[in-house]
Amino acid sequence: MHDALEAAQVACDRKPKDAEAWYLLGCISRYTQMPVASDTAFARAATLSRKKPTPHRVGRAEFEVLVEAALGELSPDASRRLRDCRVEVKDLPGLDEIKAGLAPDALSSRTRGSTDVLTVFQVNHENRSSSESQLKGLVARTLARA
Repeated sequence: MHDALEAAQVACDRKPKDAEAWYLLGCISRYTQMPVASDTAFARAATLSRKKPTPHRVGRAEFEVLVEAALGELSPDASRRLRDCRVEVKDLPGLDEIKAGLAPDALSSRTRGSTDVLTVFQVNHENRSSSESQLKGLVARTLARA
């Protein structure tokens, strides 16, 4: 991740008006535990492109409330698919998950086994949402598709 951070910083230095480079720097900075640098990079990306939102950040408890509310509003079919599944919230995918093939910017991950677990990644949802309503909608879509 630190090599990726360095590469993203170089990309932003070489192409300071490239919104994708700044967005990538924001994602990697957040992943490497640099939230202030991350939010600065996301803000820069947002000023360069309307397609790149400034992330809407919420606390863990508030995000868990959004997840619970979305679970309560699922269609009957989606509710049935998640009936025996434990839903948990994590900030981001772990390195082992990424090495196993999960995208670092994945919204969720489902592990099937004796107990099915659906993990919802809070930071990746926030990174794609510029408002409370967008965050709620994205969480609802993620759970409906799980």
